[in-house]
This record gives sequence, C-alpha cells and structure tokens, in this order.
Amino acid sequence: MYVTGEIQIVPLGTAASLTPYIAKVKAVLENSGLQHTMHDSGTNFQGEYSLVTKVAQECMQSVLDSGAPRVLCYLKFGARTDKDVAASDISATEKVDHYLQTHPQ
Repeated sequence: MYVTGEIQIVPLGTAASLTPYIAKVKAVLENSGLQHTMHDSGTNFQGEYSLVTKVAQECMQSVLDSGAPRVLCYLKFGARTDKDVAASDISATEKVDHYLQTHPQ
C-alpha cells in the first residue's frame, strides 16, 4: 500500500539543541530510499507503507543510539485508491498555488 504523510521525531531528556539528533534522522532518511522533504517541524514523505514503518523505527532507534534517553514519534499518513499518488509529478502545494493563481480571491 502506497502512503503519504508526515513524521516528526522528538528527542526527550537531551540538551537544548536537537541538531545532532535530527542530523542522524536525516541520514537515516537519506539512506532509506523513501521520498521525503524535511521542514522545520517534521518531514513529509511518500512511499510503501512497509518502508515507512521500517524507516520510522530506524529514525527512532538512531536518536536512542545517539544518547537520547527517550524519543517520541508522531506519524500520520493516509492512502488513497482513487488515483495514483506515486505517479503524480506535481505536489499538493503546487496544485494549491496554481489554483490561487487561476482563482483570485
């Protein structure tokens, strides 16, 4: 099953800077083959459900292995059967931007 969604990894019990932990998460994502885009409060992704859950586990483990005593993972995703999301070459953000350009408020 192909899914799209967002993951947010939150190290707990660490110093104020989360950069070293998020850098580890980024390395996991980069090596996973999962299509993703990081942003300030998480990472958008799309891919096979089994890969998404495997990568989420690896992200959490990388934070724990880096010394964080606890980690939270917020994961939300959805699937659809009415169209092939994987084959779409235009993002939802681009679709909204196009709509706004062609339908002035």
